[in-house]
Amino acid sequence: MAFQDIPKVEDPETYIDITFHAGERAGSLKRNELKGTDVTRLIRSRIIETAKIGAVQKTGVDVLLNLVRQFPSLDRLDPFYLALVKCTLDYDFLKKSLGGVMWAADRLDKLANDALRKIKATRDLEHINAHRQAFYGRTASVFKQIKTNLKYLEESRKTLKKFPPIKTDIPTVVIAGAPNVGKSSLLSALTGSTPKIAPYPFTTQNLMLGYLSCDGKKIQLIDTPGLLDRPLEHRNPIEKQAVLALKHLAKAIIFVLDPSEACGYPFQEQLNLLAEIKRSFPAPVIVVANKSDLQHGKKLAPDTIMVSAEKKIGIDDVKHKIVTITSQDAHSE
Repeated sequence: MAFQDIPKVEDPETYIDITFHAGERAGSLKRNELKGTDVTRLIRSRIIETAKIGAVQKTGVDVLLNLVRQFPSLDRLDPFYLALVKCTLDYDFLKKSLGGVMWAADRLDKLANDALRKIKATRDLEHINAHRQAFYGRTASVFKQIKTNLKYLEESRKTLKKFPPIKTDIPTVVIAGAPNVGKSSLLSALTGSTPKIAPYPFTTQNLMLGYLSCDGKKIQLIDTPGLLDRPLEHRNPIEKQAVLALKHLAKAIIFVLDPSEACGYPFQEQLNLLAEIKRSFPAPVIVVANKSDLQHGKKLAPDTIMVSAEKKIGIDDVKHKIVTITSQDAHSE
C-alpha cells in the first residue's frame, strides 16, 4: 500500500488559482486563434468564454477526482491497514471528507454545463460575459465549501504517510517477546540480511522487516520492538488498538523466550507475556527459547524450539516450523 505516494492536499485558494489559470490560458489561446478572422463580436465572445469555462471545468474536476483517487479506497483496505486507520484517524470524517471532494467535482461539472447552456442560448454580448463571471464565482464558492474537508485530508495524508510499508499479499510472521531476548538477532539469522526499518503508530521504536525465502515461498517476518514486548494493560486504549491491529497481519507469531534471564526480565514475567499474546492473537504461536547455549535450568514446554540466534543454532528448525504453519494456513483458505 503506497501511502507514502499520496501527494500534498492543497488549500482551496491553490486549487482555485490552478483552475482559473487553466481557464485564462485557454481563453488566450482561443483569442489568438480568432485574430484576423471575420467572426462577429458575439460569436468571438461566445467561443472565448466557452473555452474558458471548458478548461476550468476539466481542470477543476480532474484536480478533485485525482485527489480522491490518490487516497486508498477505504472499503477495499486490507484489514490490517483498516484497523490502523480507525485507531489513528477519524474514520467517519475521513470518508465524509473524501465524499465532500466528490460532491465538489460533481457540483463543478454541473455548474459548468449549466453556464455553457446559457452562453449558447444567449444573444446578448454582456450576458455571455456575465454567465462566465457567475460561473467563476460559483466555482470558487464550491472549493471554499470543502475547505474543512481538504484540511482534514492533508492531516490524514501526513498520518498515512507514516504507516509501515507492509506487504499484505504474502504470509507474515510476527516476532514477539520481552525486550533484549534476541528478537532482532533471530530475525537477522532467519533472513540472512539486515532488517528494513519501518515506523509504526504510537511507538517511538520502529518495526524491523525481513523476508525469508524457503521452498519457493516468500514469507515476511516482522520484529516488533516497543509493541509486543509488554502487557497490553500498560497501554492506553488507542495504543492497544494499534498493537491489536497486528492480529490482522500475523499468520503466525514467534515468541522468543530467554530462559537464562540475561535479558533482565524474570522468566515467569516472560511466560505471563506469552500467555497474554496467546489470548490476544488467534494466530498459532511458535515458542523459541533463545540463548540455549547459556545455562538456565528452566523447565520448558516440549514443543519449544531451542536456538542460539547468535551462533545460528536451531535456525533451520524455526524455518521449517514457519513454512509448515504458513503452508497449512494457505491450504485452509
